[in-house]
Amino acid sequence: MDTKEKKRSAAATTRSKAGTAVRKKPSAAPQKKRSAAPAGRKPAPTAAAPSRKRTAAQPKRRAAPKPKQAQPVKRRPTPDVVYTPAKPFSRSRLILQLITVLAVVLALTFGLSIFFKVEKVVVYGTQKYDAWTVKEASGIQEGENLLSFGKIQAVGKIQAALPYVKNVRIGIKLPDTVNIVIEELDVAYAAQDGANRWWLITADGKVVDQVDALTADGYTKIMGVHIADPVVGEQVSAWEHPVDSTDPTAETLVITVPAQERLNTALSILQYLEDNSIMGLVDTVDVEDLADIELWYGQQYQVRLGDNSQLSYKIRCMCEAVAQLKDYDTGLLDISFMLIQDQVIYEPFLE
Repeated sequence: MDTKEKKRSAAATTRSKAGTAVRKKPSAAPQKKRSAAPAGRKPAPTAAAPSRKRTAAQPKRRAAPKPKQAQPVKRRPTPDVVYTPAKPFSRSRLILQLITVLAVVLALTFGLSIFFKVEKVVVYGTQKYDAWTVKEASGIQEGENLLSFGKIQAVGKIQAALPYVKNVRIGIKLPDTVNIVIEELDVAYAAQDGANRWWLITADGKVVDQVDALTADGYTKIMGVHIADPVVGEQVSAWEHPVDSTDPTAETLVITVPAQERLNTALSILQYLEDNSIMGLVDTVDVEDLADIELWYGQQYQVRLGDNSQLSYKIRCMCEAVAQLKDYDTGLLDISFMLIQDQVIYEPFLE
């Protein structure tokens, strides 16, 4: 073997021993130093420790607002009080003020008396009375002050003088007109006095007029009670029939059922008829016996109401029963509730 080959084999043996030594002896350098990259190169990606900074995906928590402290109120400086001396009393100034006020009042009064006078009186809503009658009854005169004439007194005079008048309204229209609106009675009822004369009265007991027997036939008649000394425009009162000592039943009737009670019952029935809008359909109302009140509904139905209890309800039941019957039906309507409570009994008349 020549010299060159000996050198090559010695070098190879040395390299193999050196590589083995490197593999057997691991590096004692810490992990950080082995992972360090040589200068000029970027370090290899490693697992980074969790950062305390929040990423963009996580919302930031808002801190609760701190309560605001109330600002101290700045007080304004107290203004200085300036005292002014009282003015001395001036009699001349007071007299001048009084004269000025008096002049204004006189000017207004003079203007009203000249420019606002009653020149025309217009009447509306009358059928039984003409406009001249209403004007004369009111007492309103031409030339009166339009703004200061007595309206209340005029209304009272009209109602007292004209019994068919139910309501009165008075208004003014500048510069010179007085308007009187009349509401007359729609219906009246006939009643007899102690002398058997017929009088027209209202449902509230006001005397309207005296009529003859033929005229009274056109109104609902009150039977079983008489009125005493009627005066047109005034309230009625019952007339007590003289007691016959030979008739014990008459004495008992007067004692147990006074005439005024019978009259009040009749007026109540008239009011209930008006409430049900049938005041012109009833011919007679008989209250001679308050235990057996009776009325005639036209010429078709004889109606028994029984005693004077629940009269409003009984009249309402009568209206409902009549509405269910035929126009050609005639008979007796028993609404006394003596046989069956709250039951209207109809018995047709025999032909």
